[in-house]
Amino acid sequence: AERLVRDALVMAVSQKIDTTFLSAAAASAGVSPAGILNGVTADVASGTDEAALLADIKTLYAGFLAANNATGLWFITTPTLAKSISLMRNALDQKSFPTLTAMGGTLEGDPVVTGENVGAGDLILLKPSDIWRIGAGGIEISISEHATIEMDSAPAGASDTPVAQANSPVNMFQAESTAIKIVRSLNFAKRRSTCVDYVGNGAYA
Repeated sequence: AERLVRDALVMAVSQKIDTTFLSAAAASAGVSPAGILNGVTADVASGTDEAALLADIKTLYAGFLAANNATGLWFITTPTLAKSISLMRNALDQKSFPTLTAMGGTLEGDPVVTGENVGAGDLILLKPSDIWRIGAGGIEISISEHATIEMDSAPAGASDTPVAQANSPVNMFQAESTAIKIVRSLNFAKRRSTCVDYVGNGAYA
């Protein structure tokens, strides 16, 4: 049971990192950095057909081309949106984007990565080399049957600036329980404000 819970928590940590990284959320001091879409105004999709998608892709590229920074770019989107795009056909019933699948591929010559943790409707274009990753120390797992836990999702107790706990503590040994703690130390930041752009409401089909 401990192993199952531990593995589930490790997966949850990975999902939390993905959703935070690919979000527009602001930084939370001591908790998480800002998402890479924070401060970026989402482009509005110009339609749902092939012509609209191509127009939106050109809009995504425009900022990178203007900054002479259009190499090493990657698209990120959901498997659902990638699959919808891959199913598009031109007037001759030929695949409009034959190098794209739900698992990824390429779009207009640049790699595409898909993931379930990308926001619905998001078609993101970014330059990975313009995003700093700091302090990726891996996942630290601690398991204890003797720890005492302050039973609250926002515990008041602290050791860095000593503050007494304000909620009922529970000792794992006394309660015949096991505590599992997982910590992932990671920080990231955009090197340039122009290293990412995205369409926020894509519904191409």
